[in-house]
Amino acid sequence: MESKVNYTAVGVFVVLLGLMLAGVSSWLAAGSRQGSAVSYLVYATDNVNGLNDASTVLYRGVQVGKVASIEIDPANAALIRIKLHIDKGVPVRADTVAQLSPQGVTGLSVINLTGGHSSELLQAKPGQAYPVIPYAPSVFSRLEGGISEATVVLSKIANRLDLLLSNENLRALSQTLTHVARVAQTVDAHRQDIAQTLVNLRQSSQELSAMGANGQQLTAQGAKLLGQLSDTTQRLQVTLGDMDEAARTWREAGQGAVNLSAAGARAVNQLHENTLPGLDRLTGNLEQLSSQLTELIRSLKGNPSQLLYGPPKPAAGPGEQ
Repeated sequence: MESKVNYTAVGVFVVLLGLMLAGVSSWLAAGSRQGSAVSYLVYATDNVNGLNDASTVLYRGVQVGKVASIEIDPANAALIRIKLHIDKGVPVRADTVAQLSPQGVTGLSVINLTGGHSSELLQAKPGQAYPVIPYAPSVFSRLEGGISEATVVLSKIANRLDLLLSNENLRALSQTLTHVARVAQTVDAHRQDIAQTLVNLRQSSQELSAMGANGQQLTAQGAKLLGQLSDTTQRLQVTLGDMDEAARTWREAGQGAVNLSAAGARAVNQLHENTLPGLDRLTGNLEQLSSQLTELIRSLKGNPSQLLYGPPKPAAGPGEQ
């Protein structure tokens, strides 16, 4: 008599038994890993889309732990608080940086740790429950931010171009171009006159330059002449001083003659017939000479140039030339 065996039931039992064994093995492995793991915190500043609980933590591409939890930071809603469980033997240094990296084309992301050149291990600061690994935005996040900013800038540029190319501005631009065309036609029609004007301006500039050189020469000659006039004036002042001294001497001589005449009044009276007429004439001549010298000194002080050019001529009378 043949035994009847249900192979389907046996297959299902074997599959279920294998799954149970795999689950138990995984649970045991996870428990042993969690018991030998160290907790760290990461505060993400950008989008953590694709990252979930139990996501892999890599250290330069090597799996070293798992993501324990993901939540919004209660103290700052702009930060995402990510808790990591990393194996104890992993050298998380003071300069280690965490970065979000996509995992293939699955849409999932992992935490990748880079750096680690420092000799100091990362320690929790006072007031922190766990050591905090610094976070660096991923390349895709930075590209996304740059694209967003570029989109905003392009939108502003488009708005300004729209305002710039309004109907009123286009009409004003068209009128301006029309005026420019007319001016160009006018300039083209008078280009010969303009060329001649430029030539004349060039010649005038050369003549002005020559006049400037002549002016410099005249200035030098004038300065030399002023120096000569200064010397002549000094000499005239010396001469006037000498003439003033001579006039004073003549006045003193005339005064002495008058005194002499008074002292010898008796002798003059006695010699009245022979000496007095000559003495009177001498006294009159001396007084006239003294007056003339005084007048000459005043005239020279008012106009020293008459020593060189002579006394000024009197003004012409009516009908005279």
